[in-house]
Amino acid sequence: MLDSIADLEAGLRAQQESLAKDIRAAESSLISTKEGYLKVQGALEILNILKKKIEDDEATKSTAAPD
Repeated sequence: MLDSIADLEAGLRAQQESLAKDIRAAESSLISTKEGYLKVQGALEILNILKKKIEDDEATKSTAAPD
């Protein structure tokens, strides 16, 4: 009976270790994906700022240009 309990405990500990390893790998992947997402989001924000600046400059030029 003690052997069965010891075998069960060993199996559960091995499963626990495997799941902990899977969690660490998933967290690492999530962090990497999140970093990529934030970089793309930052680039889109920069593009929006540049687009607004260009639109403002063109509006200024069109109002300053003689007709």
